[in-house]
Amino acid sequence: MFFPSANYLKTRFLKKWRRNFIFLFIPMLFLTSNSIAKEINTGVNKIETMVVTATKTPHTQKDVPIQTYLITKEDIQKMNAQNIMEVLRHIPGIDVSVHDDIFGTYTWRAKLQGLSINDGYALVLVDGQRVMGCGQSGGMGEYGIGLNQIPVNMIERIEVVQGPASVLYGSDAVTGVINIITKQIPKKPEGGAGASYGWYKIRKRKKSDGTVQKPSDYGHYRNMSQGYVYYGDKLFKNYGYLLDYSYEDAEDVRQDPIRSYRHYFMSKFHGNINENLNFGLKWELSDYSKTDNRDENTYRLSGVVNFKPFQGHSITIKGYTYLWDFVHGYPGYAYGYKNGDIGYNQGELQYSWSIPEFNTLTIGGELQTQNIDYSIENPDNSHIKVNKDIRTSSCYVQDELIMLKKLTIAGGVRLDHHSVFGSEVNPKVGIMYRLTPTTTLRGSVGRAFKSPTIRQLYYNAPYKHGSYYIQSNPNLDPEKSIGYTVGVEQYLFNGNTVVNINGFRNDVDNMVIREDTGRTYNSLPLKIYKNVEKAWTQGIEFSLKSNLTQEFSISMSYTYTDSKNKDTGKELTYIPHHQIDIAPYYEVKKFGIGGGIDYSYVSKQYTNTDNTKQIDSYNLVDLNIFKRLSKKAKITFQADNIFDSDKGDEGNFRVGRAFIVKLDVKF
Repeated sequence: MFFPSANYLKTRFLKKWRRNFIFLFIPMLFLTSNSIAKEINTGVNKIETMVVTATKTPHTQKDVPIQTYLITKEDIQKMNAQNIMEVLRHIPGIDVSVHDDIFGTYTWRAKLQGLSINDGYALVLVDGQRVMGCGQSGGMGEYGIGLNQIPVNMIERIEVVQGPASVLYGSDAVTGVINIITKQIPKKPEGGAGASYGWYKIRKRKKSDGTVQKPSDYGHYRNMSQGYVYYGDKLFKNYGYLLDYSYEDAEDVRQDPIRSYRHYFMSKFHGNINENLNFGLKWELSDYSKTDNRDENTYRLSGVVNFKPFQGHSITIKGYTYLWDFVHGYPGYAYGYKNGDIGYNQGELQYSWSIPEFNTLTIGGELQTQNIDYSIENPDNSHIKVNKDIRTSSCYVQDELIMLKKLTIAGGVRLDHHSVFGSEVNPKVGIMYRLTPTTTLRGSVGRAFKSPTIRQLYYNAPYKHGSYYIQSNPNLDPEKSIGYTVGVEQYLFNGNTVVNINGFRNDVDNMVIREDTGRTYNSLPLKIYKNVEKAWTQGIEFSLKSNLTQEFSISMSYTYTDSKNKDTGKELTYIPHHQIDIAPYYEVKKFGIGGGIDYSYVSKQYTNTDNTKQIDSYNLVDLNIFKRLSKKAKITFQADNIFDSDKGDEGNFRVGRAFIVKLDVKF
C-alpha cells in the first residue's frame, strides 16, 4: 500500500493546489446536490428523494422535465451490489455486459446509449463534480473514466440523466450524466459497519487458434473482500459531521491472480448559520494499488454555500479541487511506465429565481482548469512528457416555464470557451406535458460536444499500446452531436407501479478514431488519431418499477440499441441490440427473511469494425438471500452467475460462479 510522505504531499499535492488558490477558498464548503434533498409522499417509493442533476434545480422524479432514472440506497440494498457497475446494469440504456463485477477489473467498454463512458461520451460525477482515476474505477489508460469511483456503501443515491447535457455541464455530456451522490450527514447520532467476503473461479478461455488456455490457479477459488465503518452526529444544534471509511480488495480476472485494494476515506461537515444561509465542506482521500502494476492516490476538497436573500431567490457558490496522482507499470514494463498527476479545479456561481408553479430562471458561470503533468517511458526507452493546463470558462442560462400546470418547457443555452478549441455554443430544450395525473410525456433535443482526450492530442511521441504504437494528433477537432429523446411515463395501481418507455437518437460528427498509417514504429504498426467518422446510435428503452405489496417488489428493464458507422455502413463495436434485466425481490417481514433474483439477457455484439467477430448472446442469473438478525443487523448470502455462464465470451478469461457472505450492522 502506498502512503504519501509529508514531503511528497508538499511537493506534489500542496504545490499543485497553491496555484489554484481561488478554487480552494471561493466557498470552502461542500453542500452539492445532496444538500437540497427533501422528502415527499409518492407512490412507488412512499418517500421519494428530490433529484437535481437534470436541471441543477430541485424536482421530484415525477416532475423533472428531463428523463432521469433514480437509484436509491434502498434499491442498492435490495441488489446487494458489490460495486457501482453492478448497480448501473439495472438502468436501461447503460451497457456493462462485457465486464465482470469484480473490484479492480476494467469497465472501459461500458456505454450509455451506445457510446463509450470511458472515452468521455457520458459525464461521470461524484456529488456533482468531475472525476478521474481510471485504475481504481475501472477506466482504461491515464485518460480514462471508469464507473467504480467510490465504494457502494458510501452512496446515498445515483441520478442518471439521459440525453445531451452539455447545456449545463459542458464537454463530455454527449449522451447524459451519471451523478453518484454520497451519504448525507444524519440528523441524529448514527453509525454503522459491515464486512463481506467472497470467492470466485476464473473460467478457461479458447484462444483464436483453437487452443484452450487455463488460468494458472484453474480449479481454485480467488478471493475478494470489503469492509466499511461510518459515524455521523450533530456537533451543535445547527452543525453536523459524517466520517466514513471503506476498504475493498480482489484478485482480478486475468490468467494469474493479481491483488488490487483500495482504502477510501470521506469526511463531511455542514452548518446552518440561519434559515437563509448554510454551508459545508467535504474532504476525500483514496489510496489504490494493484500488485506490481500501479499505485494511485486521489484527493479532493470541495465546498458549497447556499444563500437565500429573498423568498424564491437563491445563490449558490461551489468549488472543488481534485488531484489524481498515479504510477502505472515500472521501467521496462511491456506496456510502458507512466507516472505523474492530473487535476481538476472548478469554481461555479449560480443564481436561481423561482416563482412556484410558474417559472424558475437559472443563471450560472463556471471556471474550470484541468492540469496534466506526467511522463511515459516506452519499452524502447523513448520518453513522452505531457505538461498542459487546459482552461474552460462558461456561462449558461436556463428557464423552466410551467403553463396551465400541465406543460413545462425547460430551455437553455451555454457558452463554453476552451483554451485549445475556442468557443462552443450548446442549446437544449426539454418539454414535459402532464397528459393526465398519472401520465407524463417528455421530450428533448440538444446539442453537445466532446473535446479530444489527452492521449489523442498531447503526446509528443508515439506510445505503445499492446501490439502497436499510436501517435497523437494536435490538429483534432472536437466531436459534436445532436441528441433527441422522447418518452412516456405511466403510474399504475395507485402509484405503486411506474412504467417508462423512451426513445433516443444521437448523431455524432467528427468522431475520433484510430487509423492505420501504413507505417511502422519500432518494427510495430503505427496508428494515428483522426477526425474521419460520422456515426449514430438510436434505440428504445423500457423500465418498470413496482412495489405491489409491502413485501414484494420487482424491477424490469429492456433496451434495444441500433448503431451505424456512416462511413462504412457497419455497426459500432460492443453494442448489443437487446438487453433485458428482471429483478424480483421478496421479504417475509414477520420472520425477517427475504431475497431476490436478478436475471439478465444480452444479445450478441460485434467486437471488430468489420463486424466479422462477435461475443455471443448469453443469460445470467444472480441470487441473494438475507436474514435480519435484529432491527440493526442483517446477514446476506449471494451467489452470482449460478449457472456458470461464459457470458458469450469464450475467447477471454471470465468469472464463473461467485459467492459472497456479508454482514451489516447499525449502531
